[in-house]
Parts: sequence; C-alpha cells; structure tokens
Amino acid sequence: MKTIIAIYGRKNEGKSETIKNVCRILLSNFPNSVPSIPIHEIDYNSDILLTIKLGSTLIGIESQGDPNSRMINDDTIKDLANQNCDIIVCATRTGGMTVAKVDNIAFNNNNPYRVIWKSSYFNSGCNNDVLNYICAEEIINLIKSIITTQV
Repeated sequence: MKTIIAIYGRKNEGKSETIKNVCRILLSNFPNSVPSIPIHEIDYNSDILLTIKLGSTLIGIESQGDPNSRMINDDTIKDLANQNCDIIVCATRTGGMTVAKVDNIAFNNNNPYRVIWKSSYFNSGCNNDVLNYICAEEIINLIKSIITTQV
C-alpha cells in the first residue's frame, strides 16, 4: 500500500536534517538508485525535494514542512502523490496546516495513502547530528519493511 512517512516535531528539532540523512543513506546504500536530480546537484545545505527510484519503488522526499512553506504553498506533497510515489517521506509540525496537508493527501486522493507518523529525535543536551542519523536509519528500515510488504 502507498505510504506517507511523516516526520513530525516542533520548529528546529531536526526533521529536515533527518530527512536529508534518509536521502544520503538511500543514495549511498543503494548505488543503483536513480534520483530525479543528479546526485552532485543535491544541495543538502537547503531543504530538498526529489524522487528516488529504488528498483520498482518510487520514493518522494520533501524536507520542507514548515507552515506556509513550499509544502503548503506549492502543494509539493500532492505533486509527489500525483507522480505516483509509492512512499513519500516528508516533514510536518506537530499540528496545524502541515499535518492537515498530509491528512488531506492521504484521505482525499484517488489513490489513498496510509500515514505512518514518526517523531524526530531532539534533546538540547545531546549531539543532535547523531540523533538525526539514528532516526534516519530507523526510517530506512521502515522503508525496507514497506518495500518487502512486512508493514
């Protein structure tokens, strides 16, 4: 079943960095994967929006999930759904318009998606780069489980 993995959290708590790590890990661990933009053009210093073809599975990635961001104004999650992505990984806040956007795509699309909500990891006393990477690895495992229909 088509799936949206929505990484939620408050402002500046590592959602985008976690999603960028998901992209890096996918492209590193699966060298035959095909991104929609050439690898050398992905700017990890900014939010990213792309698709990655992994075998027969199309994965959409949107790291911008703030209110009034590209996700809302440009309807990028809907665009990824319209591209027939099997899995969409995106960022949202804990409530409000970003969560409503994910729910709208999941429940009002001709091709409905289930939503798996995953919080980002954050602690002001920890190395958040490490926490973001650990969270990204868990999302990779989730993606693998979805592809192999274990979830």
